[in-house]
Amino acid sequence: MKRIIPLLCFCFLLVSCIENDLPLPVIDPVMVSLEVEGAESVVIDQSTHTVRVVLDEVTDIRAVKIGKPAFKDDLSKLTENFPVSIDLSQPFEFNVRTYQDYTWSIVAEQNIERYFTVSGQVGKSVIDEQNRRAIAFVSPRVSLSWINVNSLKLGPRDITEYSRVFNGPIDFSEPVEVNVSYHGRTEQWTLYVDRSETLVDWVSVDAWTRIAWLTATGIAGSDNGFRYRLKGDEEWIEVDASAISSEGGTFTAGIDGLEPQTTYECIAYSGNNETLSEEFTTGEELPIPNAGFEVYSKCESQNYYSFFDPQSLLWNNKWWDSGNYGSTTVGSSYSICRPDTDEKVEGEASSRMDSRYVVIKFAAGNMFSGEFGGLVGIQGGKVNFGRPFTARPQALKLSLKYKSGKIDCINSFPDSEPVRMGDDDKCQVFIALGCWDYRKYGGTPDCPVQVNTTDRSTFFNPASEDVIAYGVFESDKSSDGWEEITIPLEYRSRSKVPTHIIISCAASKYGDYFTGSASSTLWVDDMKLVY
Repeated sequence: MKRIIPLLCFCFLLVSCIENDLPLPVIDPVMVSLEVEGAESVVIDQSTHTVRVVLDEVTDIRAVKIGKPAFKDDLSKLTENFPVSIDLSQPFEFNVRTYQDYTWSIVAEQNIERYFTVSGQVGKSVIDEQNRRAIAFVSPRVSLSWINVNSLKLGPRDITEYSRVFNGPIDFSEPVEVNVSYHGRTEQWTLYVDRSETLVDWVSVDAWTRIAWLTATGIAGSDNGFRYRLKGDEEWIEVDASAISSEGGTFTAGIDGLEPQTTYECIAYSGNNETLSEEFTTGEELPIPNAGFEVYSKCESQNYYSFFDPQSLLWNNKWWDSGNYGSTTVGSSYSICRPDTDEKVEGEASSRMDSRYVVIKFAAGNMFSGEFGGLVGIQGGKVNFGRPFTARPQALKLSLKYKSGKIDCINSFPDSEPVRMGDDDKCQVFIALGCWDYRKYGGTPDCPVQVNTTDRSTFFNPASEDVIAYGVFESDKSSDGWEEITIPLEYRSRSKVPTHIIISCAASKYGDYFTGSASSTLWVDDMKLVY
């Protein structure tokens, strides 16, 4: 025993000196979904570990029910208990643990429509939510002691109660206080009516290409309107009253049928009062390059056709791209986008997109404005969406033909749109205008929005804050020949000027999720922007 004990001690000392210098792997938890009750939109920003939520106005922002976040890997462990009811009036932080701890934030925004209008109002009311004030303006001739309140809403619809009823004339020579109660809480608001020295004035003049949007302030209930003319003409053209919309004393109209790159003059009036004339110049009618898909070549690769040819006088830059680079790495027969000279509406060819299996992986037939960004191992690829563009069209028009197959491959799908085997596959064509910064969205200066098909958090989000306008067409029906489709653009801002345009076509809408039918085919031809 005397000989064994020293030997055991030596072995123990030897083992205790061995250190594990291998670093722990770094795994950034990738959130794929988060359910938020009462949310109008949920945007996951993986780069900043932030979930941005827009709540509908009737949800109690101080008691929002949050479901358990879902992550891409099985290693992510939450240090908080979910589901939970959270006060989102301030950002809420929670930790996610893999081999390291990561802090995620949920940031909420809630837009409650509030208004206060009175008879004889001039311009638009000022709603000061921070100081809980509402201010309406009237002409100098109106008596402040005899004001009729036309409308009042200072809290969420249907659930807000007020401490007084505004029936009949109210004395606003002094501020009027009113208690506003909802979700068991009471706010004290102060209502003001003040005199405006300016009876009619400009708010904004936003000139697009063939339409201009005019907004001015005048006296509510008065004869409010606009006149315009080509610069240098003598006769004014009256804007039809049916084209004018009003909110209090603020009135807006869209003047359509204008000529591109032309200067006009306009005035706003309210009763006998007029503004000074304002000049505006319409924009250029920018086309879609290679919109008939007549220019194509194998200059990029002998494995597939690309819709460009450096020798062409029609278009010498590559504007369109597809997933061909990735799908044809195993052979040219796996091309998912090509010119079709047999099926076309005009010219020599159309663009044909075929969804198919590429070895063991599903690939949706696709084409988009932008550039293929590279492969992500054997799991997927990166796509950089967008091309520089500053015009503001009203719609996208194109000819389309679709053959919908039965869904025979399901990898995953959006949480809000479950997909089953045997469902009819669905094509999608969308157009978006925006002011995306490539440093935020991961792409390049020319093609700023990067989508990584292995990372759901990067998928294009039409509700993101940098989207100015969006329009989409989807169909799960096979078409009977060619159809002419018009996709209207819905603008969120008439004043913002876009920096880029995205047009994306897919034979299988859920191709980013590697879900669809290997027998679906989409043809498009003769694209035009409607101004």
